[in-house]
Amino acid sequence: MRRLSHIVLALLGMVCVETAFAQSPYRVEYFLDNDPGYGLAQVITNIHVGGNELTFDLSEAASGAHVLYVRVQDTDGKWSTTMSRPLFIDRFQDIVYVEYFFDSDPGVGKGKAVQLPNLSYKAHLNLNLQLDLTGLSLGEHEIFVRARDRFDQWTDIMSRRFTIVQGGITPPDPPQPVGDLSRIEYFFDTDPGYGLGRKLENPCTGKNTYLMDFSGIEHGAHVLYLRAQDTNGYWSTTLSRPLYVYQALGKVVALEYFFDANDPGEGKATNVQLPSNLKEPFAFDVAVGSLSEGQHQLNVRAKDDDGKWSVVHSEPFRIIDGGGTGIVSMERMLPIGMMATTRACTLTAESGLKGDCQVDIVTVGGMRIASELWTKDQSQFTVSINVSRGTVLIVSINDAKNHLRVVRRLIAK
Repeated sequence: MRRLSHIVLALLGMVCVETAFAQSPYRVEYFLDNDPGYGLAQVITNIHVGGNELTFDLSEAASGAHVLYVRVQDTDGKWSTTMSRPLFIDRFQDIVYVEYFFDSDPGVGKGKAVQLPNLSYKAHLNLNLQLDLTGLSLGEHEIFVRARDRFDQWTDIMSRRFTIVQGGITPPDPPQPVGDLSRIEYFFDTDPGYGLGRKLENPCTGKNTYLMDFSGIEHGAHVLYLRAQDTNGYWSTTLSRPLYVYQALGKVVALEYFFDANDPGEGKATNVQLPSNLKEPFAFDVAVGSLSEGQHQLNVRAKDDDGKWSVVHSEPFRIIDGGGTGIVSMERMLPIGMMATTRACTLTAESGLKGDCQVDIVTVGGMRIASELWTKDQSQFTVSINVSRGTVLIVSINDAKNHLRVVRRLIAK
């Protein structure tokens, strides 16, 4: 149980104002992040108007940013407005696993595990890492550390640079003053390494628009990453934002998207402004500001000039809080590379599969071409098909155990 008096004091005051013209409070309930429905949230007992403090049970809430919601029902069955307040839950005492790696990321959970002394709070705050430097060459390196809590949530990656010299390790130089902007670079989905992204020419402070090269970026959802370097060689935090690259096959007159299972109906989702020329692929931003931290599903569909809507294309992604920095990052949950010929469809898991996936391939007319199981131990999977060149395929990849589903359009070449 945690007492959130400072947050709830103002919140309860607003709730009382809302209910001042009705009966006395009959029920007060609260929930985090997702609304289970009126009357289905957690109940606060012993309620009376004028109280300045409420107690909430947050023992099962995961570490990170959340939104707390509270509402009141009177004796006539009428509900107040649902009030909300942001909060951050810190659970260092719930850390169960720590790992580290050097220079390049082997993947979440695949670093070198740290032997934890015990599960006490103080032990983790003062954890001394005994690093295994075997295999590292002389010269500059970078160590990265991250941890996982009992809710299976990962922390941000902490990093430090160091240099290995003959006879030992030279500690990093003390921080230098921030220099002038010298380079801005960007990349999609996978980090190629500092200095190896696509360079933005002639960067200068104050400009809000940059032209980016989307050549080679396939149809579907992606994450765009952007970072800057100063004249002293120091890099900024890597910022990220989701986007969707769309390439029309016919006359498209409308394009829209929605999140998760919240389909408002065809033509009622968030509308995308179409460019004047749809012959070339174009990218559009996906507004995720209203979404909570955690896993979500992006769904996109288009309408042609005959008024027919396409199959909904889906991509899972995760929103990650910046650990109190105010910087929120994004990652694709199931990034899949797809390529199809007239005889085979090849699927590549760019960062591995979390579980076995059911793969279904159909034509846009609904004819089933293939249905096979892709096991998680295979990074690449080939499905035999027999179609004509130019056939439009709908490829569905479903990991039912982990609630991950990708649906994408593909053209046989």
